[in-house]
Amino acid sequence: MKWLAFKAFIKKAWLKAKKFWWLIVLGLLFVVGALIGALTRNAAFLTSIVGLIESKQQAHDAETETIERIHAAEIEEKNKRLAEHQKRMAELEEEFASRGEELDSKKKAALKKLVDEGYNDPEKLSKEIAAAFGLKHG
Repeated sequence: MKWLAFKAFIKKAWLKAKKFWWLIVLGLLFVVGALIGALTRNAAFLTSIVGLIESKQQAHDAETETIERIHAAEIEEKNKRLAEHQKRMAELEEEFASRGEELDSKKKAALKKLVDEGYNDPEKLSKEIAAAFGLKHG
């Protein structure tokens, strides 16, 4: 029974569609126009979103580059301190060897601490090392 009612409804709808075809075409044109308008507005919106994402990506890249530059400077500073430490250690070992003494681990740790703290002021570092290890300054 439902099938027959559905068939009758489809036949009536077809007759009305043949009679008012121009209204259906106008409705479809309106829907297509509305979709195109929505897409162009959304395209502008999407373009602004893409621009925002690109600017955020550029900012992220700049921050990453800055961090890498700072990290490289820190590594360079650390390597300079290590070289200075090794240089001072060799000088002290020579001095202690000439006096017939040996540089123990406590003295080595104290030297490392002095070099790390006084790295930027060589004159002060020299005085502190001389005072700490009983050497002549100058």
